[in-house]
Amino acid sequence: MLKRLIASGALVAIALTAVPASTALANGAASTRNIILGVGAATYLIIHHNRVVHQREAAQAAQTAAAQQQANNANAAYNSEKLAYERQLAVNRDLQKEIAYQHSIITQQSKQLAAVGLHTTVITTRRVVAARPGVKAHSTSREVANVSYGWGTL
Repeated sequence: MLKRLIASGALVAIALTAVPASTALANGAASTRNIILGVGAATYLIIHHNRVVHQREAAQAAQTAAAQQQANNANAAYNSEKLAYERQLAVNRDLQKEIAYQHSIITQQSKQLAAVGLHTTVITTRRVVAARPGVKAHSTSREVANVSYGWGTL
């Protein structure tokens, strides 16, 4: 059944290559934005898939560890827990890479916006007022600026 599904999917993909593609009508900024968003979405999907696979493997390792621990095989349970721990470390590394990538994209987009004169920064100040004896300290926050020209509607 799975082979038949894969074969039919490949056949549809090959058939779609015969259909002529229409030209894209977009200005430079929208095209660049769409490319950046497409790359970001593809990267997110790949990272998410890897995270799900690592989590599934970690869950299987944890289940194996639990089964072996119930059988009073302490050495095998230790090795399985160690494997589950190593897989969890791999999940953590993937998440750290995802966060670093997202931070780099945000930084890059902020620099691009700053280069064309658009700013989407919200500046907030926070002031804590010292308390007199017997009076609770309180903080005040006020919004200084909220200017966003943005990309328009997506």
